[in-house]
Amino acid sequence: MRTQVQQQLTQMVSAQAFFVLIGMMAYTTQTIYNLLTMSTPKNALRQAEENVALTITGVLSYTGYVFNFYIYMVVSPSLRKQFKQLIKQFLHYLTCHIIITNRTAPVHIIYNN
Repeated sequence: MRTQVQQQLTQMVSAQAFFVLIGMMAYTTQTIYNLLTMSTPKNALRQAEENVALTITGVLSYTGYVFNFYIYMVVSPSLRKQFKQLIKQFLHYLTCHIIITNRTAPVHIIYNN
């Protein structure tokens, strides 16, 4: 019997592997296409389209690594709870120590008549 922590860990790793796999497959496919059509004469528009596609798939190939934090937040209730507590502590620290209220004392003005 698996514990709740093991199930959460399995879900997190599975989600992470899924996003990495999808991103890498898109980039690999685009790279293979570029290598296979390298000797084909291309006009400027087609070259630009292929460069845009390669750039987009290159960025997508990193999504699995970039979204780790978000994947963990969505899948793990215990991690969400700890993160909320950390944010509350940070906000409390900010309001008590960092955010300085107006400390100027009122000045008594004496009017000369």
